[in-house]
Amino acid sequence: MILSDQEYQMHKAAVWRATIILSVVTTVEVGIALLYDTFFHESGFRMALAVFMIMATLVKAYYIVAVFMHLKYERKAMAITILMPIMFLIWLLIALLMEGVSWHQMIEFYG
Repeated sequence: MILSDQEYQMHKAAVWRATIILSVVTTVEVGIALLYDTFFHESGFRMALAVFMIMATLVKAYYIVAVFMHLKYERKAMAITILMPIMFLIWLLIALLMEGVSWHQMIEFYG
């Protein structure tokens, strides 16, 4: 498929925009990780920071998949084919974490 000059410029701008967003989000994540022990370790913001880090990771994953893997421009069936297994993997991780917490609590309770 041959792109017109206007389409090429549009795709190029999207890649640069995604690169800048990914750079900013990564810089903020690394800054928070480096300052965590100094400022945030004893504060009440631990849960908020964890949620922020998860959300930042999801934003980065979206931009990588959408722009660099060109999934943003694919048909819905192709997108669903790729995204549904990812959703099942996320569900699996949550289920395994919950099961691990349950086992840990049971071991502490019964010894």
